[in-house]
Amino acid sequence: MSDLQSDPRIEIIGKLLEELPEIGRAKLVFKAGETIVEEGQSNDRLLILSEGEAQLCKRDQDGFLVEADAFGPGSILGLTSFWTRQHVFATVVSVAESKCIAITRPVFDKLVRDHPEFRELIQGLFVNNLSRRYHHLVRLLVDMSRLERQLKEERNQLRDTLQQLEQTTNRLINQEKLATMGQLLAGIAHEINNPVGALLRSVETAEETLLQLIDSNMGETERIMIREGLACPFWSSEDKRERIAQLSGELPDAPRSLLRQLAQLTDKAMALLMPFLKDQSDCDRLLAIFDLGVCFRGAGIAANRIEGIVSGLKNYGRSVSTNWVDASIVDGIRDTLTVLNNRLKRYDLILDLKETPAMSCNLGEMNQVWTNLLVNAMDATSEGDSIRISSSVQKESIFVRIEDAGPGIDEARLKTVFQPNYTTKNQSGSFGLGLGLSISRDIIKKHGGTIRADRSADLGGACFEVELPIH
Repeated sequence: MSDLQSDPRIEIIGKLLEELPEIGRAKLVFKAGETIVEEGQSNDRLLILSEGEAQLCKRDQDGFLVEADAFGPGSILGLTSFWTRQHVFATVVSVAESKCIAITRPVFDKLVRDHPEFRELIQGLFVNNLSRRYHHLVRLLVDMSRLERQLKEERNQLRDTLQQLEQTTNRLINQEKLATMGQLLAGIAHEINNPVGALLRSVETAEETLLQLIDSNMGETERIMIREGLACPFWSSEDKRERIAQLSGELPDAPRSLLRQLAQLTDKAMALLMPFLKDQSDCDRLLAIFDLGVCFRGAGIAANRIEGIVSGLKNYGRSVSTNWVDASIVDGIRDTLTVLNNRLKRYDLILDLKETPAMSCNLGEMNQVWTNLLVNAMDATSEGDSIRISSSVQKESIFVRIEDAGPGIDEARLKTVFQPNYTTKNQSGSFGLGLGLSISRDIIKKHGGTIRADRSADLGGACFEVELPIH
């Protein structure tokens, strides 16, 4: 409601205007709900509310009317538009039956010029109206600031509640999945074991049959090429670049596509293929035979890997495992790289694998560690960025480091990443149970070693360092 209800100037102005015949005809009456001034329209009258109530309304961006202010007797309606000659800024609607004194611009100018008493009264009324609107604006700003603080507090409370609910939900889901997984492990292992065994036998039989066909129907060159493919190591992105650069110097006229194929050959296969480079048909045939060997090697490694995982599921919970052999950790890493090659080729893979002495280990479980760490590195790293794998021997221990160029791990979370159910994959839209690092830590601990998380000094992302005792 207006603060000008008892302003005596209204009564004086009314009596003054009644003495002027041209003003007497300008008294207007508005029914409840009737528009007094409308937003966007021109306004050439000064409207003084003498009786009743009015509401100021403004349309928002969606076109809805918002109640912005209330007016009572003594309020000047359309003041800004009348004074500036601009269109009406907001709509004024009569709340109850209202009476207004309407003064046109020519009459207003004449009154101000010829009647000092009117000029003094209207100036005071102007100041009171503007002062009231300013006070109203200040109160609105204060209320908005208070509401903003309340909304911020409520938003923070809601965010904390949602986080707690999400964490509780995830824990319940993961616990239920773990319980169900424990019940189903034996059955899953049995169901997977049969097709895996058939796959292994098929791969072995197909490999033997292929070698026999090549031995009987093809020459020594073909036989050596497929055997080289079967024994071909995993080449890192850096190795391939170096080999392509070397080959481009030796074969300046060779197309880039051929250089990429040649860079994957072993030295022995390369020496055998060199005489056939001028004959594209023979060259393509020998490269296809070599690639066939590589494919069989990958299929064999994958099948053996599945078999090892199935065996691990069957033996889950046993305190002693019999699947321990003396093996090279680096060989296991290279096998894992071969299996993951389809994804790893999207990254700049840097290998610094120094040969390590054989150690007693469960090779399948150790390969699971390398898989978990590499998959995490790929998930955290943008395609085309670097992933580095290095190994070294210091005194009586073997060290393996896997680093990536991802966002890294907050220092406060370096000790919690190995806890069960810890995962960041769900935040990025992918799914993870948060068990990979926990399982990896348990496998490393089972082998008498340790695993640590840190930030990579060179690549800037995460760095996981595994230390394993040789003996």
